[in-house]
Amino acid sequence: MEKSKKNHKKLYIVLAVLLVVAALVFIRSGLPYLQRHYHIVHVNEKEAVAAKKMELGDRKVLTVYFTRVGNSGFEDDVDAVASASLMEENGKLIGNSGLLAQMANNCTGGDLYAITTEKKYPSSYNDTVSESAKENKQDGQLELAGELPDTSKYDTIIVVYPVWWGTIPKAVSSFFQQVDLQSKTIYVIATHGGSGVANSKNDLQKVTNGTVEEPVLEVYDKDVTKALPEVTEWIENLFKL
Repeated sequence: MEKSKKNHKKLYIVLAVLLVVAALVFIRSGLPYLQRHYHIVHVNEKEAVAAKKMELGDRKVLTVYFTRVGNSGFEDDVDAVASASLMEENGKLIGNSGLLAQMANNCTGGDLYAITTEKKYPSSYNDTVSESAKENKQDGQLELAGELPDTSKYDTIIVVYPVWWGTIPKAVSSFFQQVDLQSKTIYVIATHGGSGVANSKNDLQKVTNGTVEEPVLEVYDKDVTKALPEVTEWIENLFKL
């Protein structure tokens, strides 16, 4: 009987330790995830992207980005379905990739192009990611909306996208298959919820005739609003300023 009580006591201690460890893990990673994925983030867009234009000489830069804003049929109660890819300023929705693209574009003083699709993604982030998984299994390209940019005017392309299922969104791969980037240098800014750039850079290289170069700038979702110093330093290093 005494031995049984000691064994139960040891078991309780082990369970208590495991609960404490689980709680610490949740506080460290799970809680920030929930806060960022289920609560709208408010941002001062003008302040967040207020970068000083760099002197790049003859370099001509096009910043291309893909974000849910402009590509999703958001519901009126978007606050209830907001996620890590959305921010808000006075009722205006702003996407992670869109904000980072503005930062990069303000640094380079180049042109900005948003990839838009004919189809609209669901309002829910989880439903959108599920739709992305289906797209990855399908052959062919997505139909893009609007006129494609004249890439002959540029020597450098900066592309900003979210990492979905460890790779580039189908809209991004479709864009890069439809524009000629031969002899162009491509740099990547990737937003993610913990996966990092994953396979997306390599997968991007497979669908373009341009050259995708290092370094890739990886920005964690919750850090997007304060990423301007990181973006600025990254671009300075790219162009050796």
